[in-house]
Amino acid sequence: MTARRRIILTGATGLIGSALSRRLNELDYEVIPFRSRQDGPGGFNPPTGQIDRAVLEGAYAVIHLAGESIAQRWTVAAKERIMASRRDGTRLLSDALAGLKQKPEVFISMSGINRYGLHRKEILDEASAVSAEGFLPEVTDAWENATLAASEGGIRTVLLRTSLVLSATGGGLKKMLPAFRLGLGGPIGGGGQRMSWIGLPDLIELIVWAMKTPSIRGPLNAVAPQPVTQAEFARALGSVLHRPSFLPMPAWALSLLFGQMGRETILSDLAASPAVALGGGFRFAKPDLTSALRQAVEE
Repeated sequence: MTARRRIILTGATGLIGSALSRRLNELDYEVIPFRSRQDGPGGFNPPTGQIDRAVLEGAYAVIHLAGESIAQRWTVAAKERIMASRRDGTRLLSDALAGLKQKPEVFISMSGINRYGLHRKEILDEASAVSAEGFLPEVTDAWENATLAASEGGIRTVLLRTSLVLSATGGGLKKMLPAFRLGLGGPIGGGGQRMSWIGLPDLIELIVWAMKTPSIRGPLNAVAPQPVTQAEFARALGSVLHRPSFLPMPAWALSLLFGQMGRETILSDLAASPAVALGGGFRFAKPDLTSALRQAVEE
């Protein structure tokens, strides 16, 4: 009997990690959760520099999703935690992978489309210029640079630049649903700012595809092919829920509620294209927003 290929997965209990674990198990991979902030077997701990190298040896792939939640008010302490969890955790893992005797075939590390900045007029693909102006662009810059040891060590490294992930069980959509179900939702900050998104099932299939496709390396925009404006998103969600969606939230109110976090996430104007995925032959099951939202709220 052939041994199953081992996948090392950080962030295995999160929204994306849980769904990815289920899918990889269905595909008959052996998924090994690799716990952050844990000394000893089966984990790694950036503050102490401890990492279980033995469990990494001989793995087929390492998929790194762990990191402090962005969805909180960005106090000085919170920003330090967010930055450290991504930069230091990724660097510790990347350095360890580069030093293995049996290195993985691929290292997939989470990032975000804010690597391109916060406000851009053009549709962005993986060849577009990047920016480090703003806290999230600064974080994603440090996050991606922390993978250099792995790529320079000969490991195929994929930088998964994610956008809003549509799921009723977690993330931004879950937070929006109560208001929209009451008919109290609507465009935010004028509604003209553009946003990218991806359905959770398509994101999972994209990660699996990137893992199995040897030609994929470097930045990979994890976005659906059709970015929308905030107003279009509100109309589509209201339509799927059969509720009105015209009550706006002004930018000043969002800023008052969420501070810099709200300004750099919900009020950013950023539209990305999955050029690498489409050029490599990946096909989205739900490429349009309405069908993706319908799938998400029926989970």
